[in-house]
Amino acid sequence: MIGESEIAQFEEVGAVTIDTPFSKARLDRVSRIFDRMLPFESPEDGKPTQYRVGQRYFLEPELLNLIQDPFLEAVAKKTLRADAVHFFNAFVVTSYPQPGATFSFSEHVDIKYSLSDLDATPKRMLCSCLLWLSDVTEKRAPLMYRPGSHRLIAGDVEKHGTYIQDPVRFRELPVLPFADPVPLLAKAGQMTVCTTAMVHGASINIDTLPRKVMFIVFKPVGYTIDANMKSIEVREQYYRELRSHLREDRLGILEDVS
Repeated sequence: MIGESEIAQFEEVGAVTIDTPFSKARLDRVSRIFDRMLPFESPEDGKPTQYRVGQRYFLEPELLNLIQDPFLEAVAKKTLRADAVHFFNAFVVTSYPQPGATFSFSEHVDIKYSLSDLDATPKRMLCSCLLWLSDVTEKRAPLMYRPGSHRLIAGDVEKHGTYIQDPVRFRELPVLPFADPVPLLAKAGQMTVCTTAMVHGASINIDTLPRKVMFIVFKPVGYTIDANMKSIEVREQYYRELRSHLREDRLGILEDVS
């Protein structure tokens, strides 16, 4: 579970990594599903090689069992200081080694909140749970982020009301005293609880093994947000499909969009 010191780190820094109860055997099964869902493929003539491969809107039972696992719901509720949360989105990603590449990374924010949003009870924000299926080292495509940047941006929003619900590149953000970017490192089986309102970005995998992660995102019940979703209709259709795939006793994590 997540404790008050970890929640404080989430609030101040924007990310905290915790241990999970998931067994190695269970995570190995999920890892093999990643291999099947997200294979490395040689590109067609003239097209660039895709070293970062991802998918959302999946129905594989082993992955859905993670989405509906009570541990994730409990962590999200405590982190958001909410009595109840709803599942918002999920995404699986494999970052393959890129031979001969020089380490580099992108930077952006997915959404801006105000300080009032961040400090409300419950918090008016999304909680992203990043479950690591492989070790994340400085060479193996670590997520790069600027600690505390979400609160600097939220302070600017509080003053000027410049909300966004779509990704914004770092160079398009207000000039603020951001910390230098640092890598987010983790062990397989750990989970990073974070906000994508902090400045962050994917990096290149210059290691010899792939990096695998599953994003599972929650929101407080009653909180409406359309960030990172090009089609609300597609998301709601996915919720309806999930109702026939999740256990009956776990349907409470789904928002009713009927």
